[in-house]
Amino acid sequence: MHAAALPVNGLTALQALEKLDLSRGQRLLITNGGGATGALAIQLAAAKGIEVTATASAAAERLLGLGAREVVDYHDPNWSAKVLGGFDVALIIASSTADAALPLVRHGGRLCSLTSDAPPEERGITSWDLYVEPNAAQLVQLAEQAAAGTLKLAPEPLPLSEGPAAFARVVTGRAGGKKIVLTRA
Repeated sequence: MHAAALPVNGLTALQALEKLDLSRGQRLLITNGGGATGALAIQLAAAKGIEVTATASAAAERLLGLGAREVVDYHDPNWSAKVLGGFDVALIIASSTADAALPLVRHGGRLCSLTSDAPPEERGITSWDLYVEPNAAQLVQLAEQAAAGTLKLAPEPLPLSEGPAAFARVVTGRAGGKKIVLTRA
């Protein structure tokens, strides 16, 4: 069941971080760090010595435990003013946050949007949208990390009969950052 959380969210996080090409000690801003993709991106980045700041709602303690150095409540309309800018890169996972994140990226930095809203490039900042691609080798790598316990997953198993309710939770943003896995009773 844990492996079911990896194909889309895990590959997306891994491919985005590889494309962002971060090095130890660099600073990364992740919007929606509390979601399934964001939580995996935090872990993968922190494991490489990358300093992660994430936006989330009420998941601060959980995200700090996964390796984030700072968590900012995105419900605050001035969240972007509450973080120290100068990020080397930004990973946009929350819709409509790319424009708020862009000024926080240093001149010459990079911004990758998973929500198809990458802003135009400015101040030498490279900006693009990323779409996940199937990759068996990367999926094996993620599965090995999960099996070894170095990648924490928190799927929520629900019986197949609760599929419509689970779908409603996901599309309305009430999945609580968890990957919902439907199972046969």
